[in-house]
Amino acid sequence: MKEITTRLWATALALAGCLLLATGCRPLRSSQVVADSISGFSDTQGANGWSYGYWDHTADTDKTYSQATDFQLLRHFGSDPINQLSTRPELGTGKLWTLQDGLYYTSLWAGGGHANGTMDLGAHAQVEHWAVRRWVSTANGPVTISGHAAKVLATNWGGAVQTRIVVDGTTVFSAAIDNRGTNYSVNATVHKGSLVDFLIGPGPTGAYAIGVTKFSATIRTASALP
Repeated sequence: MKEITTRLWATALALAGCLLLATGCRPLRSSQVVADSISGFSDTQGANGWSYGYWDHTADTDKTYSQATDFQLLRHFGSDPINQLSTRPELGTGKLWTLQDGLYYTSLWAGGGHANGTMDLGAHAQVEHWAVRRWVSTANGPVTISGHAAKVLATNWGGAVQTRIVVDGTTVFSAAIDNRGTNYSVNATVHKGSLVDFLIGPGPTGAYAIGVTKFSATIRTASALP
């Protein structure tokens, strides 16, 4: 009996040793948040790994989004006294990044953003802009990207809006979002410096399919303890 017990202990120790070797002799910890679009939102481009920009779909000759060439930075941060998105508390925008208040609705704030469409809105330019929030990865390996996407402002702005997530040139999430919204969770593999873009664009059903859009993101990764 004693000999059997000794053999069992030896087997258990051997298995434990193999596990430690497989993880570099470091125990694994559970999912770790490496980025959050709301808590990481800033008035400084690049802060916390986040940048705020847009894609000029109208000016893009091939109409295909390229992370390398199509991402342009938004220019201004603060309020928008002409468009007045930031002055309406029910929209929950607060201060926001804009391209040019009164000429475009193209904008991003902590919880979401607004595309610009081709409808006639007087002084506003009739061009298609997608709002693009970018995270530059500080992580290596598999990550889970999760959050909520929903259209907020529906009155006189019928139809769904489009949302996408692009990781190093590959679209990992794409959905037409209406007022009901959706929770999402997708997996991707990143390395330090990977580009992770969150796009908000006019809906596929017509030029009037734009509006205030919630699009949040939390990025988590599992790693070994240092």
